[in-house]
Amino acid sequence: MGSNKIEFGSSLGNKLGLGNIIIDSGTTLSFLPTDFYSKLESAVANSIKLPRAKDLNQVSKLCYQTRSDKVDGPVITAHFSGANVLLYSSNTFVRVADDVVCFAFVPSQTRAVFGNLVQQNMLVEYDLQKNTVSFKLVDCTKQ
Repeated sequence: MGSNKIEFGSSLGNKLGLGNIIIDSGTTLSFLPTDFYSKLESAVANSIKLPRAKDLNQVSKLCYQTRSDKVDGPVITAHFSGANVLLYSSNTFVRVADDVVCFAFVPSQTRAVFGNLVQQNMLVEYDLQKNTVSFKLVDCTKQ
């Protein structure tokens, strides 16, 4: 987020090593280690100037009251080995009510998952021969 880099250290300890996050197109939200999530949530909350709201589904801790389709939130860069993936507010916030959007990340004490909301408008390529994953931003509305 701009010049504010938050290291992906983990309260999950040795459960995460190299390849420390699952990239899952079948999981909606993204799950992050609790300590890392807290730092990210704080940085995002400090950069958004909208009234806070509650998620009536009680899933997300960081929600805002707005009817706008665009949240003026920070661009978050997910740093992977060999790739930086830019996440815009359309990737990081989800509408949960007519006038409420919530952060598409939640804390977890058991796993780290890069869910499908943050993968919107991206082509994700898995190269099993090279054992790599690639990301390419696309405008899926024009496909």
